[in-house]
Amino acid sequence: MSSKNIYFDNASTTFIDESILESFNKAVKTYPGNPSSIHKYGQESSRIIEKSRDLILSSLCLNNHEVIFTSGATEANNLAIKGFALAHKTRGKHIIVSEVEHPSILETVRELERDFGYRVSYLHINAEGKVSLEELESLIEDDTFLVSIMAVNNEIGSVNNIEDIAKYLKQFPKIAFHVDAVQALGKIDINYKDVDMITITGHKIHGLVGSGCLIKRKGITIEAIINGGGQENNIRSGTYSLPLISTLALAISKAIKNQKTSFNLVKVVSDKLLDELTKMDDLLVINSNTKENPFVVNFSLKKHKASVVVEALSNRNIFVSSISACHSKGEPVSYVVKALKHDDVLAHNTIRVSLDTLNTVEEVKIFIKEFKEIIGGLKQ
Repeated sequence: MSSKNIYFDNASTTFIDESILESFNKAVKTYPGNPSSIHKYGQESSRIIEKSRDLILSSLCLNNHEVIFTSGATEANNLAIKGFALAHKTRGKHIIVSEVEHPSILETVRELERDFGYRVSYLHINAEGKVSLEELESLIEDDTFLVSIMAVNNEIGSVNNIEDIAKYLKQFPKIAFHVDAVQALGKIDINYKDVDMITITGHKIHGLVGSGCLIKRKGITIEAIINGGGQENNIRSGTYSLPLISTLALAISKAIKNQKTSFNLVKVVSDKLLDELTKMDDLLVINSNTKENPFVVNFSLKKHKASVVVEALSNRNIFVSSISACHSKGEPVSYVVKALKHDDVLAHNTIRVSLDTLNTVEEVKIFIKEFKEIIGGLKQ
């Protein structure tokens, strides 16, 4: 058993950065005012929120966009899809998404299809886990009004060519392009200037759970899905949490600033892990392209139950995941690996190791040792 906790589940959530926690505590103690209030405390809080918007946009080099603060990525994705559909009921009824989007996208478009008469087309993924621009071109119809494609897949780490897709879609003025950038920010270098709506959350980049935003191009109209006091220009009602907002901006700024260094540090650890796993091709199949994205190493067991191995690793203080933590606990299969491999056994027995700069090569060595011991003790 490992004498220390080895946390390899960073794609689910990251440990909070100490400087961000300190900033949060300072904000809680220093700025008690409701930003919507007109007194001095309220106005001070309001100014900090506006500075936070500016920091987020400048960090992403976006000068034609605006920020809507949310409780996280799920709300931001719902706001992008439902909010845009509600605001453009007469523009079209056809939506295109990839077949491996986050559940907060897939369940939202299914609701629109089921209850509101929209039609949804699903982009397939290729052997690298990516969508194809050629298939996207073939799916566009006269009444297509929205396309949503994630930048980096949360289960296998595949990276879509967002910049080329965005440039292509510019020729269709009535189509808005939404990107879930949750797993990309601070990891993969992507220029979002041609993207209409972008989803970000704080807890994937060492910020706080409960903080997130939808960044949208100026001129893109969306309707509120949460009504009340009319905050965020009547797009997202609810009392502002200045501590969450200010620390989200700080987390985004730090993640982008440190992106290259983080990539290089994680790649060393990821390369070691991949080198060890490829020696076990009789036991498993690698599902990830770690050269492009070293932060996620996903593999499927050929002969053993992943859930048993994940639990056994946890008992040895090593923490990985089998499928995305955003699935319900009753979900038995990875629909992402199913779409990638077209194999039920592999889809039912996936293990995701998601890395961060806090992880080390020594941790990988311990993981491999414990993993081999566990597998060796299991019946096939």
